Amino acid sequence: MRRHMIAAFVGVVALAAFAPARGQTLVIQGGTLIDGTGRAPISNSVIVIEGNRLKAVGARGEVAIPAGAQVYDATGKTILPGFIDGHCHYEAFWGELYLHLGVTTCVAIETQQNGPWVLAQKKGVELGKIRGPRIWASGQALGARDGEYETEGSRAWRGYMKVKDEEAARKIVREKKEQGYEVIKVSEFLEPKLIAAVTDEAHKLGMGVTSHSWDTTATANAGVDGVEHIWSIGYASIMDLQKRNKLAVDRTAGRIDAEEAGAQYQVENFDTVIAALVHNHVAWTPTIAKWLRPLSPSAPRFWAREQEILGNPKANFPAAVRIVTEYTTEKLFKRYKPQQLENTRIGLAKANEFIRRFVQAGGILKEGSDSPRGMAALLMHEALTMDVEAGVPPMVAIQAATINVAKTFHKDKDYGSVEVGKVADLSIIEGDPLRDIWMTQNVKMVVLDGKLVDPAFTHFENPIPEFNSWQQLSEHIEATPLALTQGETATIHVKGKGFWPFHQVLVNGKELETKFVSRTELEATLPGDVIAAPGMYLVTVKSKGEPVAQSGPAPLVVGFKP
Repeated sequence: MRRHMIAAFVGVVALAAFAPARGQTLVIQGGTLIDGTGRAPISNSVIVIEGNRLKAVGARGEVAIPAGAQVYDATGKTILPGFIDGHCHYEAFWGELYLHLGVTTCVAIETQQNGPWVLAQKKGVELGKIRGPRIWASGQALGARDGEYETEGSRAWRGYMKVKDEEAARKIVREKKEQGYEVIKVSEFLEPKLIAAVTDEAHKLGMGVTSHSWDTTATANAGVDGVEHIWSIGYASIMDLQKRNKLAVDRTAGRIDAEEAGAQYQVENFDTVIAALVHNHVAWTPTIAKWLRPLSPSAPRFWAREQEILGNPKANFPAAVRIVTEYTTEKLFKRYKPQQLENTRIGLAKANEFIRRFVQAGGILKEGSDSPRGMAALLMHEALTMDVEAGVPPMVAIQAATINVAKTFHKDKDYGSVEVGKVADLSIIEGDPLRDIWMTQNVKMVVLDGKLVDPAFTHFENPIPEFNSWQQLSEHIEATPLALTQGETATIHVKGKGFWPFHQVLVNGKELETKFVSRTELEATLPGDVIAAPGMYLVTVKSKGEPVAQSGPAPLVVGFKP
């Protein structure tokens, strides 16, 4: 999980503005259009774009092609609305991946990032300086954790905003709007009366509100527009409040994995939870792909696509992306005991049952990638496939990553479907997603804000790197030995929390050869020339490939050589 970290200033290479081709009028013709409204597809369609808006949409022969227009021939392809990742955690290195997979808008539902970084990314995309999707950002989530919830583990390190009363809640929402945030996120720790104040103020300002929840009925009644994650509805299905609270606290503290927790959800109470969501018109985002995709019947296809992207020499990812993406499968099939794996299978079956019943009851399905345990954007497409496997019609699955997201965040007047007057965002794919929903990821061209954008990777380097680490870094570390003599070669042992094989030990910013020992220990070789002079040296840990984020420092005293 992400965390503000101490880091030295790091220079970055400036990058010229990205400027995709643009004509005065752009026409997309010949493809089969699935417009996101749920209407039947239009074969041999014509889409006319003027500026960044859709001017005309229809079948060939019904729509005139303006003279002198720039024409893109989509014959043999399927045209969809630009995908909206409804649960995005934006990182500096994800921009091209979103475009590669047809995502034109990222709803950056954060937890601790309330600073200027994500707003700078948003502006950079708008100006064409950063290659990536449009960003609708929430900033830091409202609702601090207290008391028994102040537990150990990476989730405890997230910086939620404290909200003391209803007046403070409304003030925070107004400030976020003024600062440029477009959506609001509330945590599971915010009480319903404060959620009601947040949602009331947000709706006055035209902002949508989504939530984590331990009591979905109360959260839905408080007026939220969305609820995130399978665990939010899973907890609510446990009517014994003592059992519910224990599972929630244990999972938050890391005493039980999210994968296993699903076995405890109570299917007999699903309809009660669904009724509250449907009655209040609350969208729900399962995000099950991040944990459970290795158990999907489509897992081989998922793995192959992941490996294809990871192996692309022009995709510019830190080392963590491969290790974390592959770890999801390794964990279930190499690390889990048989009973743990069985509990995970039971949890997936229950998740599928809830998804199926929710959609059949008229629930608003919303999807997103939720990428801390896999690849941004691709997890969204994997989630759509898993939704269809659960019994969701493909057309509804497409809407879950287009118009339903736009509606949840009060943006459907301009986004989410291919209709005259709306902003021109398109994803042009090869294949028929109504026959095979996995084809949504087979993107060949993107239209973003009325401009053609080639979705191929270009090894783009984000000019504004991130101060936070994508994955957990220890807030505090301990390093031994505590003291050495100048010029001495030594082995440094570093103790901390949540280490991964992609973590690297540094001494005064010099990267050392590092060995992963365990989740709590790293070992590094310190050459004598790194400490050639006496002095106070700083030992830190970073993720390979991330230019800024580092752990807090541990001291190393280097004394004089006799």
